[in-house]
Amino acid sequence: MSGFETRFTADQDADRIRRAFYGFIGRHAEQVDGDAHIRTEFDGRGAGLLVRLWSAEALAAFLTDVAGLDQSGRRQAALVRQ
Repeated sequence: MSGFETRFTADQDADRIRRAFYGFIGRHAEQVDGDAHIRTEFDGRGAGLLVRLWSAEALAAFLTDVAGLDQSGRRQAALVRQ
């Protein structure tokens, strides 16, 4: 499999990350030109998530989305400074 990936640890909110992943894929479905996977991995520290996307730009945009979601999965309003 090709693509760019990141991992989230067991102490991060897996449900919020999953919602962000599926929302991101839904919003960018026309731009997908490669891998887009999310999977749960287990190790000695517990469960974690691996997210793989088709490009570095897509992964960066996804991580921005994750950071912009509140605990309920809704986008937080961005503060714009002029």
